[in-house]
Amino acid sequence: MTRADRRKREVRERIIESAVELFLHQGVTGTTIEDICERADVANRTFFNHFATRQDMMQALAEQRLAGLHEVVFEGSTATTSTHLVSLFDKIAETMVSSGGNYRELVGAMINATGYGVARGSSLHTTFVELMKTGVARGDVAAGQDPQILADIIVGTLSGAIVNWATDQTYSLASNMHDLAVTLAHLVTAPTSTARRRK
Repeated sequence: MTRADRRKREVRERIIESAVELFLHQGVTGTTIEDICERADVANRTFFNHFATRQDMMQALAEQRLAGLHEVVFEGSTATTSTHLVSLFDKIAETMVSSGGNYRELVGAMINATGYGVARGSSLHTTFVELMKTGVARGDVAAGQDPQILADIIVGTLSGAIVNWATDQTYSLASNMHDLAVTLAHLVTAPTSTARRRK
C-alpha cells in the first residue's frame, strides 16, 4: 500500500468514525453531512470523493461493523458451539440494548442501507460458516449438516431479530434473541454431543 493509499484509507476511516460519534450523540436524522465533515476536519468535496452519497457511507459503516463481529464470535470461548452460540446472541443483544435510542436509530439506518439482508460471502456469513466448521471438527456440531446452510439460518435469524428490534419499539431483543439462540443451539448440536451431556 502506498502512502497515498494509506492516507486515503485514514481519511475514509476518520469520516466513518466521526459519523458514528455524531450519530450516537445527536441521532442519525439530526446529523448532516456538513456536521460529519466538520467533525472529521475534511471538506465536503472530500466526503464525496470517498462516498457518492450519504447512503453509501451508511453501507460502508454497516460493512465495517459486521466485519468487526468476527473477533466477537471467536474471542476465547472454550464452550461447546451450541453454548457459545447462546452466549454470543445474549452478548449482542445486551450490547445493543444498553447502547441507547440513538444506537437503535443507527442500526435501523444501517439495515436500510444494506437492504435488510446479509448475503452469502459477506464477512458475517463467512464468520458463522467458520464457526460451524470448527464445531464439526470438534464433534459438537452435527457432521451431516452443511455449514453454509447452518450459517444461512444463523445469520438470517440474527438479522431478523435485529430488524424487528430496530423497527418495533415493543420488541424485546434480549428475550427473543435468547430464545432464538436456544432453538439454533438445538438445531446445530451433534446427537453424540447431546448424548455426552446427558451422561
